[in-house]
Amino acid sequence: MKLRLLDDSIRLRLSQSEVVAADEQGIVESRTRFPDGSTFTFALQALKKGSEMSASYARDRLVVKLPASEISAWANDDAAVSLRGEVRLPDGGQLKVLVEKDFKCLTPREDEDQSGLFQNPEKTC
Repeated sequence: MKLRLLDDSIRLRLSQSEVVAADEQGIVESRTRFPDGSTFTFALQALKKGSEMSASYARDRLVVKLPASEISAWANDDAAVSLRGEVRLPDGGQLKVLVEKDFKCLTPREDEDQSGLFQNPEKTC
């Protein structure tokens, strides 16, 4: 899973196996380790109860939560690329959240394994 943060926005990009795990197991997570021994974890979690997207950060762990029904519908629809929403911030602002299927690059990258990514719809061959 890939994470991109920009100001008040979170973007998660999931491989095919991660989309399946989010749907079937209810959670998918990734970790980044640092030389000082700390670990940053980020996760997508399916909510069995509740109907609203949420996001939280505590103890070096970022969790985006979505209703399980939305994750399942997205995972089982080849045409559905992303799930998006906004979470209200305490100051009245909005945290934008985008969860999307990760596509293979149109131009291959030598240092990146793209075997588990979704076929790019722009690719004509």
